[in-house]
Amino acid sequence: MYYGTNPTALQSQKMLINALLELMEKKEFSKISIKELCSTALVSRQTFYTLFDGKEEVIGLHLDTLFSAYIKEIQNSKKELSVNELCSITISCLVKEKKLIQLMVESNLDYIVKNKVENYLLSLNNLLSPTEKEHQEYAIAFLAGALMSVIFLAVKNNELENAAMLSQLIGDLITGKYFQN
Repeated sequence: MYYGTNPTALQSQKMLINALLELMEKKEFSKISIKELCSTALVSRQTFYTLFDGKEEVIGLHLDTLFSAYIKEIQNSKKELSVNELCSITISCLVKEKKLIQLMVESNLDYIVKNKVENYLLSLNNLLSPTEKEHQEYAIAFLAGALMSVIFLAVKNNELENAAMLSQLIGDLITGKYFQN
């Protein structure tokens, strides 16, 4: 994937992202050809392959863009976060991107979102309170899997709009309150 600063290349990446999202609203991801994507984005196949190795990278770049804004916001707060707060913030970010998450679930691309969420949660490890840092890679992997499973189920049940309910449910599950009589 291209990571440079060339304005033309960056513009082409944006055009490819927008074209892919537009096409995903009309047809399955697996049925979208590179040729069709390039035609819709008004870029050449050569440009596509200069910028990306495949369509999954186009989606990955879009998620990187979305999550980087969310990460900056969290890092600018400079406060330690509890796992519950981190879950709540992550759910809110994902709920804001409901349409994209729905498209990804429908296209069986949920693994890309889960991997990105896990990577971004790991990048925030310095914001977790010190008592929550032992075995943090395992904790983050568990957390990302749980968060995304709940998000994907909410998409399937058409309940993604209710971020507060989902955050409360995740918090209750993590703290064990959900399982108490």
